[in-house]
Parts: sequence; C-alpha cells; structure tokens
Amino acid sequence: MPDGEYQSLYRKYRPQRFSELYGQQHVVNALRNAVRDGRVGHAYLFSGPRGTGKTTTARLLAKALNCQNLGDDGEPCGVCENCVAIADGRFIDLFELDAASNRGVQDARDLLERIAFTSALGGKKVYILDEVHMLTDAASNTLLKSLEEPPDHVVFVLATTNPESVLPTIRSRTQHYEFTLVPTEEIASYLAYIAEREGIEVEPEALAVIARAGAGSVRDAVSLLDQAIAQGVGTLSLEQVSALFAGTPFVARIGMVRAIADQDPAAALVTLEELLERGHEPRRVAEDLLRTARDAFLLTAAAGRTRVDAAAEDRDALQDIGVALGNAMLVRAIETLGKAVVDMRGTDAADPRLTLEVALVLLCRRDAGPPLQTLTERVERLEQAMHGQPSPPASPVERPDSGGDRAPRAALGALRRSGATHEPVAEPPPASPPPSPPTTEAASAPPAVDVDDVILAWAEILPSLPVASRTAVQSAQPRRIDGEVVVFGVAPSYLEAARPRFKKEADTIRDALATRLGRRFRFHLEPAPEFALDDGGRGGAAPRSTSIANEPPAEPVAVLSPIDDETDDIDLTELVDADPAEPTTALDLVQEELGGTVVEERTLG
Repeated sequence: MPDGEYQSLYRKYRPQRFSELYGQQHVVNALRNAVRDGRVGHAYLFSGPRGTGKTTTARLLAKALNCQNLGDDGEPCGVCENCVAIADGRFIDLFELDAASNRGVQDARDLLERIAFTSALGGKKVYILDEVHMLTDAASNTLLKSLEEPPDHVVFVLATTNPESVLPTIRSRTQHYEFTLVPTEEIASYLAYIAEREGIEVEPEALAVIARAGAGSVRDAVSLLDQAIAQGVGTLSLEQVSALFAGTPFVARIGMVRAIADQDPAAALVTLEELLERGHEPRRVAEDLLRTARDAFLLTAAAGRTRVDAAAEDRDALQDIGVALGNAMLVRAIETLGKAVVDMRGTDAADPRLTLEVALVLLCRRDAGPPLQTLTERVERLEQAMHGQPSPPASPVERPDSGGDRAPRAALGALRRSGATHEPVAEPPPASPPPSPPTTEAASAPPAVDVDDVILAWAEILPSLPVASRTAVQSAQPRRIDGEVVVFGVAPSYLEAARPRFKKEADTIRDALATRLGRRFRFHLEPAPEFALDDGGRGGAAPRSTSIANEPPAEPVAVLSPIDDETDDIDLTELVDADPAEPTTALDLVQEELGGTVVEERTLG
C-alpha cells in the first residue's frame, strides 16, 4: 500500500493467525488440530451471518496448509513468503471466486479444468467459493463430482450465509462448520484494542454502543468504529456515538411501549410523529421497538436470568413495563412489530410510516388480536388482579377461543363465583358455627355475573358443541350483559352463518350457562365490525375489515331464545327477524357431518 494511503480498519486489523480470530473458538480449535495432525478434509462448508469471519478463516486455513514454518500447534507463522503472499492477496495457489457473480454451469466447468493442475509451489491449492448458495442447480451438480473425489492437492472451502439453499448432496460431502454471532462484550474488547492501537480515546460506554450496533458482526462493528472516528476529533464520547448509532432514544421507545400497555393509541402516535419529525427512519424505529419488546419479554419470562444488552437503569424500566404488559401481550407485540418490519422491507411495501402506525394502533387495541391471544391476555390480567399485582386496564371487548387449556379458565370462574377478589384461599378456614339460614330475599336473589364470567363459561361450553355448530358459533363472542340478556358480537362476514347454528343450539347453550353461572339468560346477536380485524384463525375465508375505529353497533339482527316467564323455557317461534328454518339438503348433511361453513356457492357450467 503506498505511503499516506488510508486503509479501512476492518482490513487493517483482519486476523492473520487463528489465535486472532474472535468469537469462533470451536471452529479455530477444529481446524488447527486438523492441520497439526494432518487430518485436513478435502472440502469444508462455512456458514453463518455476515461479518463473522468465514472468508477470513478460509484464508487462515490456506495459510496453515502452505506455511513454510508451521508451528507445532497448527498455527501459521505469518512471516514466511507464502503467508505474506496470502495476506497480500497475491498467492498463486489461492483462488477466491464469488459464486454470486460466477454462478453458471460454464463457470463451474472452467473451475474444474483448473483444479487438475498440481500446485506450482508444491503445496495445497485452496479454492474459496463465497456465497456458494447462489450457484445454479446445474452449476452445483457440475461441481458435485469434484467435491466428492477431488485431487489430493486441492482443498475446497465453501462459504455461505444460507446453508439451507446449498444442495444436500454438496453439504453431505463437506465438513460443515457454523459460525455464530459474537457476544457484545467480546466485540467491545476488540474495539478497545483497535482504539488503543490507533491512539483514539473512547469512553467504554461509547464502545458498548458501537458493539451493540454491530449486532454480533465483528466486521460491521469495526466499520462503525471507523465511521465514528471520522466524526470525532481524537476523542469519542458516549453522546457522540449515541447520536450516530444508538437509534431511537430509549425514553421514546419505552414511552411508546407504555402507551401500548395503557391502550392509548394517541400517545403512541404522537411519540412516533415527534421521532419522525426529528429525522428518525420508520423502519429503524420499528426495529428498535421490536428489540425493546424482546428485552422486556426476556427480563419478564426468564426472571432476569437471561442477559439483555441494556444499561442497569434501562433494565429496571424494561422489567416494569414487562410486568405491566404480561408475557402474552409481549409475545403479540413481538409478532406484530416483527411482521411490520418485514412488510417495510418488501419491494412493493406501502408507506413505512403507515405500516408502523397501523401496527401501533392494533397493539393498543386488545380486542384486535386473535381470539386465543386476547383471552390469554385477559386471564393473565385477572390473575394479576387477584394477586394484587399491577395490570393494564382491560379492553371493552375481548374474545375467547375454544382451544387451549381450560383448567385456568375454570379455576378463574370458580374463584369469581365464590366471591374471591384478592389472594386465593390456600387452606380451608377453621371450623366455625354454621351460619343462620338466609332470608327469603337473600336466597332468591340471583348471583352477580359479569361479562368475564360469561367469557370463561363460553370458553368451556364451546368444545362440547357439535363440530358443525362449534365452527359457526365460535365466531360469536360475549361483549356485555344488558340485564338478563347476554350480548354476543359477531363479525359481519360470519353473522349469517352464526344465526341458524345459534338458533339450533339455543337450548344447550342456555342450559350450560345456567349450570355454570346460576342464572338464565336470553341471547342477543349484533354485528361487531371490529372483530373483522381478525378471522379467528380460520384461514381468512371471510373478508377482513380494514377499519379500526370504534363504530356504533348496527341495529340488532336477532334476539334469540327469549325465556317464557311462566314456563321458564325457550320459545324459538318468537325469534325476531330470524330466517325460517330451511329444509335439510345434501349440503346441510355434509356440513353437519364434516363441520365448516359455506362462505360462497358457485354454479359450474
């Protein structure tokens, strides 16, 4: 390199010996022992994320195989003619090919023609094929025979970030070593070493920020250090580095997550707008929010025993918000934000800002989630309330699902019916004189029931219904209790399917609710447009609503099974606006036997 010409740090400090390679000790030990014992394979496959040392390790292997003064431990000397030539990129028996740009079958044939010639220097010829998963199938098959039985003087090293895309027949003929992301602490230590060699003063906290921004890639972290040095004037402070690489400020991120916990979409959107006005990119904000939700989840689910790359004061805030949200909601936040990040990366993606705004509003609306998740979140909040733990306010509409473990729901229902509102009773109370008989008014007073009791009872009733009926009526979810009427909300696209099945199972549902709740109810179905945000996991057969605003309920569609005051029975002839029963057809029989709901009928011909 001519005097005065600058060389980037990641090239200047590229490892020249196995001992200088950071974070891949399992690979280093295996290769060094193979060279020392003369047990080097004919083909290797190095896979792993970018910047973790795959190509560098391949060059180190080439050095070890051609070193003129190889150490007893399998380390190349780094100073002999061959080692220096490899380091400078001028060794004639080392061939590096980019399979992404030389991926055709003719390129593979040209390669095979060259491997027949022996080494000009009497050593090993090493062929490094980078991004080998980009080879076409024809080129891979052309290479296959030589990989299986190469000449003794040839060693292949295949490198890829996507080993699943490499032909299985190729993978089976290589020794496969997986490179892993490097821990933040090791990267920070390496950056401190480079900064000291370069005479740059850097605050340890600033190095930690750069190491975290490298996301496990040593090469990326060194490049970021190079960039930070170019911005500074001999000293790098935490404030300077944070402005460059810290991304979304932690206070803003935790504020948006807290708005999700408080179900306050306005606060989340206002904070997002402030960030975007300050120049933050929507996709980066989404990625940082995703990392924040992930950190809160790890601290909560793993009880603080899992390492999280965050400052001590930040961990306390993450722990608090994780407890407030609960694990179920944190999982939903991770899934929703992860999908938003993927959607922003698409070539035909819509406005990234709009994608993130919709994701935040959906997370702030608990009723917009899948039925099983919303029920799990509600159960978690109820358990927290009974144990005196803080919990976010419950949403006005939440839906259960027929799947999952019913034991927690039954336990909660029993606790509510027994009047428990705080800590559950661990042991029976001591014996006491029997209470006096209740008065006539107290004995005749119906037990208090709220919508939570109905939701829990409904989740227990659904599995006992016939398959065809359950498929249709599980889209109806208890919303509220109006006196003696349980109001069920149904997505508009499912309403027509739910009405006749609800009518058919009215006796069974009424009796089951009475058994579990101690009261007899009438039923009322009404359209619930907000339920159309999710199809309940039934494969998207019904059209989805794109509205997420609170809309006033439409006029009642059907009032089902009114209770006769004298006979205390259901008179199905008094249904309001209900369709008359249709005669049984072959299609009805198929639905009854196999389950499911007809969404659309077409005539062929």
